[in-house]
Amino acid sequence: MAELAGVKIEKLQGGLGRKNPSTDSHVALIIKATGNAALDAIISNAGKGLILTSLSQAESLGLTLSASANGASPFYEHISEFFRLAPEGTLYLFNNKTVANLLAFIKENKEIKGFGIVDDFGAATQEDTIAQYQSGIINVLATENRLIDFGIIGWNNFNVANVIDLTELDAPQISVLVVGSGTSTFAAVGAFLGMLAVRKVNENAGSVDIQNKPLEKRGSSDYTLTDKNKGLWVNPKLTGGATISSLTKAQLTDLENKGYIYAASYEGYPGAFFTNSKTCISQASDYCFIENNRVWNKAARTLRIALLPEVKGVVKKNPTTGFIKSTTISRWTGIGNKALEQMVTNDEISGFDIYINPQQVVNSTQPVKIKASVVMDGIVHEFEVALGLTNSIN
Repeated sequence: MAELAGVKIEKLQGGLGRKNPSTDSHVALIIKATGNAALDAIISNAGKGLILTSLSQAESLGLTLSASANGASPFYEHISEFFRLAPEGTLYLFNNKTVANLLAFIKENKEIKGFGIVDDFGAATQEDTIAQYQSGIINVLATENRLIDFGIIGWNNFNVANVIDLTELDAPQISVLVVGSGTSTFAAVGAFLGMLAVRKVNENAGSVDIQNKPLEKRGSSDYTLTDKNKGLWVNPKLTGGATISSLTKAQLTDLENKGYIYAASYEGYPGAFFTNSKTCISQASDYCFIENNRVWNKAARTLRIALLPEVKGVVKKNPTTGFIKSTTISRWTGIGNKALEQMVTNDEISGFDIYINPQQVVNSTQPVKIKASVVMDGIVHEFEVALGLTNSIN
């Protein structure tokens, strides 16, 4: 037996640069009660909700097409559409949309980044319902340092006569979906959540193509909603029943300008796509698109986690001025840089800058102030091409 150590070897961690899997695609779907007590108990899971990673898992629990067709909630298409479009996503299913219960459910599931609600707006309660979810859930969670990227509300029984201007509201994380797949007319919340979950945080939900396609779609030049074999999204409809193709250009433009999300096709190009990812706030806001909120939230989470180990730590001072020592400033800046560099590596932002003013006095009542800026990628919404005929190219 060897009794003298001589040399001690310490096992280090982190040299391979491995990261935990991203939870950007973890989203929640809030449905109505199914009408089946046994299924409702499974979904509720004593208020914790049900975590699904595949359609087959849902079906094995009894969440089948026939159960959906015979119940009070058309949940199956939402679940199946989510996993058709985001096969590697994670869906948290819950069946109680009251603010108190929904808040408790989201707090229970720390990885949820956004939610979608299958809802019916009453004509006089649209603004109130939007404000309720923004202020009662998203804003409350933000005060607890829990950032929710988006809340999607599906407006069933919508028609163009009921239009309110969503851009006049103050709900920067809430979006309203008013379209169904065509095989049904309820708001396709599951499909929209799938199209968000399959995208990176900086991508628009209406992009014709996506950066990272699921394996079976990698030979395609786009990522459409349409599946002709299943009859999905061949002729999408507003949830009130009107086909998108039956609406005038002026009506569709009005919906777009007022912040609604629907799906349509481009002339001469196959497939249907969501029109945009607008939120219920002025178009002058920095946070009027879902991708703006997703990028800001991810950067904020990343910086917070990176800096937390420094909290209550010792701060060396310049003995002459009493301000923070330059070496400490450099270390903190380096921590922030390392955190945000990962978002650049992931192609989620174009760049960033972090600045800490060294002329700060640190004590229990004076927080260290850091200025951080991230450069959002642009989103091309339209091309304008000047095309003409010529006899020769000079």
